Amino acid sequence: MTFNGSPIKEFSYLVTARDIRRFAQAIGDTNPLYQISDEDPANGANRMIAPPLFCQAMAFQDVPLDDLPDDLSPTELDISVPGLRSVGGASHYEFYQYVHAGDNIRIRSCIESVTEKQGRTGLLFLVSVTTCFTNQLGEPVAKEVATYVKR
Repeated sequence: MTFNGSPIKEFSYLVTARDIRRFAQAIGDTNPLYQISDEDPANGANRMIAPPLFCQAMAFQDVPLDDLPDDLSPTELDISVPGLRSVGGASHYEFYQYVHAGDNIRIRSCIESVTEKQGRTGLLFLVSVTTCFTNQLGEPVAKEVATYVKR
């Protein structure tokens, strides 16, 4: 199955210094660039940057549990294939520039393809999803190509 790359999800995310600090703390990254206080402009809060994989945290919207597919996978994987479970298979990122506190990031995800493959335990569906991240100026920030496995 090939898809035309139409967006399956598109939304904006306003990046805050608090979000950056919490993400850096969660991954154990103590780089001072991720810890600058947003309370004192003299500390350069407008220059605070996010760790590169912060984009991953922005990629998924808060969705009520009842709105998720039956297998609790991300909503973009709610496609018409006979799979009952989904797992992440692989992910490849390209980074073009830093995400800063105060940026308004536009996130756009598209299903590129769904490929059938015979696995040891039965039929697998490999779902390729491309997610593009652009800032408020329309400049590309990052791109992820992810493969999910539904079975």
